[in-house]
Amino acid sequence: MAYTGLAHVVGAKYSESQNGIQYSDGFRYGSAVRIRIDPKYEDVSEYGDINSEDEEEMFAYASVTLETAEVTQAAEKVVFGHVTSENGSVSNEMDFSGYIGLGARVREKRNGKTHYVAVWLYKVRLTEDEQDIETRGDSLKYTTMQATGKAVPAYGGQWRRKEKFNTMQEADSWLEEMAGIGKEE
Repeated sequence: MAYTGLAHVVGAKYSESQNGIQYSDGFRYGSAVRIRIDPKYEDVSEYGDINSEDEEEMFAYASVTLETAEVTQAAEKVVFGHVTSENGSVSNEMDFSGYIGLGARVREKRNGKTHYVAVWLYKVRLTEDEQDIETRGDSLKYTTMQATGKAVPAYGGQWRRKEKFNTMQEADSWLEEMAGIGKEE
């Protein structure tokens, strides 16, 4: 199996109640460059039991690194808490990165057949990384926008969902449905 063609990064504001998980303010993040999801596990074996032969590990969180060519105004507002306008955004010391649901589509090639896999992270908090901006030298230098954070278990314990589709349109529709994009308010 080989994953290629990362695209269609979407997200939505995360909230939970007695009824479960809800997403609102769905948005498209920006042109995808790279996403890295690195699950971390903690040892939950019985402490001090020298007779235990089974080591037990439980999901703790996943480190998430997202690189995009740009960040949309909607993403700046929902993900990082910045004040946005039609032409820009203002970052304030009191801005707060809240939890979001985050999804992306990748192309999967297996046994000569192509599928599209939609990956949804239920509960993620991202913060902006440094920006490296420089003048043009002898050659073009492309820079990307990067955000890092953690995906943690959501209400009910789930942290990630993957769905396989035959077409990219089906995968994109599923992601937009998860994020509530196009849903009547």
